[in-house]
Amino acid sequence: MYLTPNHHPYPGTAMRNISIRIAGYDVSIILLILIGIILGTATAATYMWATKTTTITIEEPLAITDYPTIVQTHPGENQTLNITIINTATVSYTVTLVFTLNDTTYQTDYITFSNTTYTVNPGINQLTAWMETAKKSPPTTLQLTTQFNRE
Repeated sequence: MYLTPNHHPYPGTAMRNISIRIAGYDVSIILLILIGIILGTATAATYMWATKTTTITIEEPLAITDYPTIVQTHPGENQTLNITIINTATVSYTVTLVFTLNDTTYQTDYITFSNTTYTVNPGINQLTAWMETAKKSPPTTLQLTTQFNRE
């Protein structure tokens, strides 16, 4: 720190134009910058005076309202599977069904399922799938699982 520009060597005499400098910078400029930063921060803080939090729930728009509980068929027959889906959203969705029997060997050897992609529009939708049983299939009792995939 030093005094500029008129350092007077005689005590008690008047000194003019005293300025304080730190590392070559005038302290008054540094103070103005600091005050500007503080006032700017205070102004920004008073503008954002409130924060609110709310809960957002994303619900499944599709619901299966009718699905066959028992399917009885014979070798060589094609059985229709009628399924009702309700879409509570305002947009349409693409749905695929994956059919799986609890005996994969039997399914591979004797059963063919429809492989259809369905468009499910807002409201009630009737989907028709099918299951074809080979003529050579032996009698059995199986469980059918249907996986509904919304895209």
